[in-house]
Amino acid sequence: PSPGTANSLGNNQAIVIDTTAPAAPSTPDLASASDSGISSTDNITNATTPTFTGTAESGSTVRLYDTDGITVLGSAVATGGSWAIASSNLSQGTHIVTARATDAAGNVGDASTGLSVTIDTLAPAAPSAPDLASASDTGVSNSDNITTDTTPTVSGTAEAGATVTLYDTDGTTVLG
Repeated sequence: PSPGTANSLGNNQAIVIDTTAPAAPSTPDLASASDSGISSTDNITNATTPTFTGTAESGSTVRLYDTDGITVLGSAVATGGSWAIASSNLSQGTHIVTARATDAAGNVGDASTGLSVTIDTLAPAAPSAPDLASASDTGVSNSDNITTDTTPTVSGTAEAGATVTLYDTDGTTVLG
């Protein structure tokens, strides 16, 4: 080159061509702090913006998708291979949540396996009136609800999976 012109040959830089998509992230997991049901592992919650966690290629951008696989619920960068995403508002009902990773080169990987999570913000209907079991009814009739049994069996119906608490007439003393 002539004096005063830059020599482009002296500025060599390594160029990495990456056409390989990242592996699918792990199946999203509902963070136990977001799982408000009677079990911290049942994936039933009343939280409408729950947090999900998982693993993916370190440095990749992970996007969380709703049931349709199109609606993005949130995104985060996988740091050290782990990610956590607080979801945007989820409606009442069951959702299948998946994750997909995009690496730094823009390659999009396959979707993860879906996690079924239920958003339940509705209080259960009132249970039926308690009924003294006929075997516990010691009165003249086995259906008059008179008993000398100090630990009678009482039955009724309620929403499946609901915990029912039985109270004395004052409404504050728990009987069972």
